[in-house]
Amino acid sequence: MPRLLTMLVLGFCLAACSSSTAPSTPPPPAASSATVTFVPGQSFSMNQTSVEFGNQMVNTTSAPRAITVTNTGSTPQPIRGRMNGPPGQWQDFASTNDCPTMLAVGASCTFNITFTPSATGGRGAILVVDGTNDEEGLVNVIGKGTS
Repeated sequence: MPRLLTMLVLGFCLAACSSSTAPSTPPPPAASSATVTFVPGQSFSMNQTSVEFGNQMVNTTSAPRAITVTNTGSTPQPIRGRMNGPPGQWQDFASTNDCPTMLAVGASCTFNITFTPSATGGRGAILVVDGTNDEEGLVNVIGKGTS
């Protein structure tokens, strides 16, 4: 469910950022502190907002799970995907996609996510889909490594 977030233009990190990507010190104050209102998902719709892989043998790659992303905005959008999440866990998930550099209005493309657990136990990550704004689409991804 999208939430309205208010952020400073300089030096922000959304809740989806892991501590490894957050700034280690606060940014210097801006000369004029403008505030930006950001609504995640404003340009993209996702056919799912979570994917569960269930049990997967350690060091064995799962079958891919497809996420369809559609540009629901009013202009073509650049589109990029990346995995993020807890250190030591998000690296167990990978994504590929068939997306063009710019996704036309109303067009869709597919992200395929795989899970290769490096250890036993619960693992989690977030597929972050960036458009004109960062983090416009988020998909929670979980799985369990088994031996």
